[in-house]
Amino acid sequence: MRSAFFPEVGRVTVAELPDPELLNPTDALIRVHAAAICGSDLHIRAGHITPETGFPIGHEYVGEIEALGSAVTRFSIGDRVTGPAAPYCRSCEMCQRGQHQLCQRGGILGSGPAMGGLDGAQAELIRVPWADQSLVKVPEEVSDAAAIAVADILSTGWSGVRQARPQPGETLAVFGCGPVGLSAVHTAKRISAASQVIAVDPVESRRRLARKLGADAVMAPDDATVEVIRDLTRGVGAAAVVDAAGVQSTMDMACEVVAVGGRIAELGIASQPFTLDFGRLLMKNATIWTGLGDLTRMNELMALVGDGTLDPNPMFTHSCTLDELPAMYDRLAEGDPEIVKVLVTVEGNKTAGEAT
Repeated sequence: MRSAFFPEVGRVTVAELPDPELLNPTDALIRVHAAAICGSDLHIRAGHITPETGFPIGHEYVGEIEALGSAVTRFSIGDRVTGPAAPYCRSCEMCQRGQHQLCQRGGILGSGPAMGGLDGAQAELIRVPWADQSLVKVPEEVSDAAAIAVADILSTGWSGVRQARPQPGETLAVFGCGPVGLSAVHTAKRISAASQVIAVDPVESRRRLARKLGADAVMAPDDATVEVIRDLTRGVGAAAVVDAAGVQSTMDMACEVVAVGGRIAELGIASQPFTLDFGRLLMKNATIWTGLGDLTRMNELMALVGDGTLDPNPMFTHSCTLDELPAMYDRLAEGDPEIVKVLVTVEGNKTAGEAT
């Protein structure tokens, strides 16, 4: 089969790899209809996440079940499904503690031996462990793009909103309008208690998209950003903040605008360390949460996409085929600001969704 492959830092190719097989009774084999490129894939390509190379890459997918292990009971061959980037067993110590994203029997798809050595999802076929616990059925009315969003970016953005806990009458500020930040904006406005959502990003097209997805106010980051947010909150500041950029400048602004007693959720994957002004945060009684997104509530999000409450489709601004994938990685690595999210169609496999 053809699969995206990470042979060395700074490069992704398409390689011929052996077809995956069922290894355990709890496995499923998925024929991939479509995949996507995640920001963390770009960090892997750049060598920021793992020093290892030489493995298939990608963790976002939607497809059709082709084969099932004997212990899988909740799904049937032919079901259209998606699943989390990090499959989980629900029974190990980490899962019992609610840390499913760090399941001791799982791993992260397409992220190398140090993260479980699991198949990459930018491929024609993928083996998914713990199918009964991890997979989610995709309703017919939900596009491939929307299903993929539920499996990662929408779940991650919503996790940040839930950790920032905006209450009625409070403002949520989101720094960084990539796919995760836009997902935070969208879920905050549609399914959280936030009364006002402010989105901050340097790219005009992304600010327009944030407005389309529900932001009440959008702005570029500059010397006036902190003051403008204070004005919009009547001097109180944002009680809830999501930083989806993970760089020094956005964290500095988050610490400046967070209200007394406020909460900051850090979702950005930092390519290099940055510092925090703990003295300022201490005087504000502020709380900081950071971590991987909670991927256990995908069924809930899928239902909200299915009934039209959420619509992540506008985030998919570009598409490419599997063969075109290496060139798209290059464009993203060069920082093309107009690309928000890429839908990767797998030629020869059934495709049920398109980029907008």
